[in-house]
Amino acid sequence: MYETTLSVDQLTAAKSDAQAALALSVTASCAYVQESSRRPAVLGPGGVFDAEAAEICAVAEVAAALSVSTRTVTEWLFLIRTAHPAVAEAFDAGLLAYAAFQTVCRSVAGVPNATEELLQRVIAAASRCTPGAVAAAVDRILAEFDAEWHRIARGRATTERYVSVRKLPRGQAELKVRGPAEQIAGMKRAIVEAARGVCDPSSLPARLFDAAHAIITGTPLPCDCVDERCAHAPSPAAPAHHAVIVLDAATAAGLAGEPGHLVGWGPVPADTARRIAGDATWQALITAARGTEPRAGCSCRCPEHDPPTVPDPPVPITGREVRRTHRMPAGWTPTAGKLGSTTARKAREQVDYLRALPPSALDRAVADPDGHGDFAVPPAGALTYRPSEAIASLVTALYPTCVHPGCAVPSEDCDLDHVVPFDHTDPRRAG
Repeated sequence: MYETTLSVDQLTAAKSDAQAALALSVTASCAYVQESSRRPAVLGPGGVFDAEAAEICAVAEVAAALSVSTRTVTEWLFLIRTAHPAVAEAFDAGLLAYAAFQTVCRSVAGVPNATEELLQRVIAAASRCTPGAVAAAVDRILAEFDAEWHRIARGRATTERYVSVRKLPRGQAELKVRGPAEQIAGMKRAIVEAARGVCDPSSLPARLFDAAHAIITGTPLPCDCVDERCAHAPSPAAPAHHAVIVLDAATAAGLAGEPGHLVGWGPVPADTARRIAGDATWQALITAARGTEPRAGCSCRCPEHDPPTVPDPPVPITGREVRRTHRMPAGWTPTAGKLGSTTARKAREQVDYLRALPPSALDRAVADPDGHGDFAVPPAGALTYRPSEAIASLVTALYPTCVHPGCAVPSEDCDLDHVVPFDHTDPRRAG
């Protein structure tokens, strides 16, 4: 039976212990292979000791003992031999899961003048990320550390593109494609658009596979819906491959070298971002602005050109008192006291300031927990879920991934404007 009084600290400690135990198994296996490769137990032609053959035998022995492949043990050896001491120590201490350790080792390999501060930043970021988000987080740090090296390393990595197939149980298989992020992003977008263009009742993952198969083989994408009037018979090769890149104006103009962000994937070097955006359809997204609109040459003070502005709420006085008070019930506000006292005046100003603020999302959620906006009858448009293109562009530009802590799902695959998920089967419930 499990204890019911576990705390989060106990869970994180158990996670670290498990990661440290795996690290001990990996390092012990590598130590055994290295020690065995020095023993003159394997003699080559003419009775000469063959260290390479001895290592191959030791790798096979460890793989058989631990029920893993020889490729896995060989990868352990490579990572342990090439890992920076700080990264190896973090792995041994249980700070990094094996997947994060693997990604960090491969990411920082070859970084010139890698400082201890850089490695600690990378380790801290990798320890907080989910396995799928480690690579993007580390890439972002390395691009800030040495943009020129990151650009060259990224260009060199493009030669490592490949396609592999792995067999799975029950007659299944897995197709893995590796290549430049912008090309993979275009492939994924084409698959998603084709999958969402059919109306059959299959799940989205199943439709994604059908779309990928149709695009690769060049066959029409079938639709298994029961609607006899459905005339869906598009060619899956028709969708144009395109990617969404976000970069600041200075970088786009060549005046700065800040990395761009490939929506749904992560950071890319500035020159790559400019190349992707070279023939792009540009869209400026202004998330904060100061000042008022010009009056189009009109110098009058008419309401048409100078509409009345809503004054900001009164700002509390600069003085601040911090002290312990008696506990008050929820929702209590000071209503009595000496009118001339400094404390009462400060309290009144604070209350006036809070009352002048517009309702927050929390206030609206408390007042209307079902998310219906206090409407008894749904207004026009409330029974459909289709965020506008402007909303989708703004959200994906501001939030690359889901905003839930630890979630790395690209924002373009999330519910963009609903905290409570929209109920597609019963639109009147909305969201």
